[in-house]
Amino acid sequence: MELKARRRLEAAALAAVLLIAAVLRLWRLEDNGFGTEYYAAGVRSMLQGGWLFFYNAFDPAGFVSLDKPPLAFWIQTLFAAVLGFSGWTIHLPQALAGVASAAILYRLVRRPFGLAAGLIAALLLAVTPIAVAIDRSNNTDSWLVLLLLLAAGAAQRGRGLSFVLAMALLGLAFNVKMLAALVCGPALVAVYLTVAPFDWRRHLFWLSSGGAALVVVSLSWVTAFDLTPKDHRPYAGSSIGNSMFELVVMHNGWERFVRPQPTIPVPAPTQTPRYEAYDAAPVGPFRLAQPMLAGQFAWALPLAVLGAVLAWRRRRAAVVLWGTWALTYGIVYSAAGGIFHIYYLATLAPPLAALGAMGCIELWRHGSRHLALGLAATALWQGYIVELSLGWTSPWIGFPAAALLVGAAVLWRDKRPPAFVGGIALLVLPVAWAMSAIFSPGNLTLPSASLPRWLGLDDSRGPLLSRSYKPLTGDPKLLAFLQAHRGKARFVVAAPNALLAAPVIVRTGEPAMAFGGFLGSDPIMNVEDFAEQVANGDVRFVILGTARRSSDFQTWVRAHGVAVDPALWRSLPPEPRRAITLYDLTPPPRYTNRLNR
Repeated sequence: MELKARRRLEAAALAAVLLIAAVLRLWRLEDNGFGTEYYAAGVRSMLQGGWLFFYNAFDPAGFVSLDKPPLAFWIQTLFAAVLGFSGWTIHLPQALAGVASAAILYRLVRRPFGLAAGLIAALLLAVTPIAVAIDRSNNTDSWLVLLLLLAAGAAQRGRGLSFVLAMALLGLAFNVKMLAALVCGPALVAVYLTVAPFDWRRHLFWLSSGGAALVVVSLSWVTAFDLTPKDHRPYAGSSIGNSMFELVVMHNGWERFVRPQPTIPVPAPTQTPRYEAYDAAPVGPFRLAQPMLAGQFAWALPLAVLGAVLAWRRRRAAVVLWGTWALTYGIVYSAAGGIFHIYYLATLAPPLAALGAMGCIELWRHGSRHLALGLAATALWQGYIVELSLGWTSPWIGFPAAALLVGAAVLWRDKRPPAFVGGIALLVLPVAWAMSAIFSPGNLTLPSASLPRWLGLDDSRGPLLSRSYKPLTGDPKLLAFLQAHRGKARFVVAAPNALLAAPVIVRTGEPAMAFGGFLGSDPIMNVEDFAEQVANGDVRFVILGTARRSSDFQTWVRAHGVAVDPALWRSLPPEPRRAITLYDLTPPPRYTNRLNR
């Protein structure tokens, strides 16, 4: 009976933690609309056929592919096929993946450290701000984290077949985020070598087998894509040579470390303020200690460090796994001077949650002095983040201050129970940061958490990264106009980039051409090819953003098209610096006369 009661208590405690995770991820999820509309457009397109589904098409015509692997989008498409296409249904899979990740982490930490450690690890992951923010989006990192946790669980068993399974799961993770997944590879290899009995022949065999499994699973889809004749598949988005292998190495690899140079000449500087599209924290060993970045994932960092130190002798394999995972990703993100976004830090949430839980248990085992040290160190660290984010005069500084006082009391009284009070105080700030992703999500395409943003303060990210902008081409009157006057054109509209084409696809399900790919710099076609598409009747309308730098395409469109009177297609007021112009490249005579009145 006692065993049954204990199991019921354990199940109830885990259910409570997972309920917290679910509430933070599902509450007001519908408010996020379609999130990253570039990805949402791909899901809407893939719903329209197996060929589009397999090749990860961005648009229903299969003109260009998304610039990420397909696995996470396949899952979103399946959810949309069953539940209907909407913003909520394409966000739901990531929210569920986030809850599942907390449950898996509980199992992985409970096995070597016990029930309390497992629950603490799951709770820390559940309330990690960047984990909440990314799980509330339709970006793919939630599935990356889930697959990495599954791979870690297999690798730490220390058996050959389990290691091969871990490498296969890492290959699936590659098909979610490409090279970003392989950063976890050293941690999986290290924990396998630590746990498995030493035998260099067996190690060589299983490491080779695991490597083969990783290569086969990772590159199967990429190879199938590139082996398909180019005329029978979409253009590989965000590549120069129309190659998915190039996308792996360059855009989703090298360009994360070295910022790509623009392929279109930049005009002379103006007085218009520059809106930074990347998180520009200085590269270096202390990059992740910047308050805006540390506030995303590192609220329990001192506990994590102490956990790694104190658990080394008792549970070396666990320290190797989570410590190597955290270290490799930390080094990569500290050195990534190219395309870097805050939400990448979601991959650091599981190892720090695990190490933080280990720290709590080890400090408890070592007595009041160690508990006082852990509480004090964590309180000072959280005070640093709050002071640089909100200032010393902010009332939020009271929570780490309270934890610091509790730490002193624990040391003075030589009793451990008051540590619970300090622990609760140290959870308040990460929970508040996490809740900011619900009530003040900021840029939905580039998720982040920010209590300063929720409080209406400057969070140092700049206007582009700290707020959401309405899609320029989501005006219902524009969409109705395009559909009514499209005629027999294959594409309802063409645009220089996917940012302008995506809202049209999301809301109509009709093909919209992004003739320059995601940002407008893909050499998918030249001006002569585009002119031929117009002559063949495939394209009639083109949307240009007036804030974009000019190119040969824009010059050709302005020279051969007629600007459509905004009164005919615009129902929403234009936004400063974000205006768009609709051009008709083949206006019939009556229509031209109406425009010239």
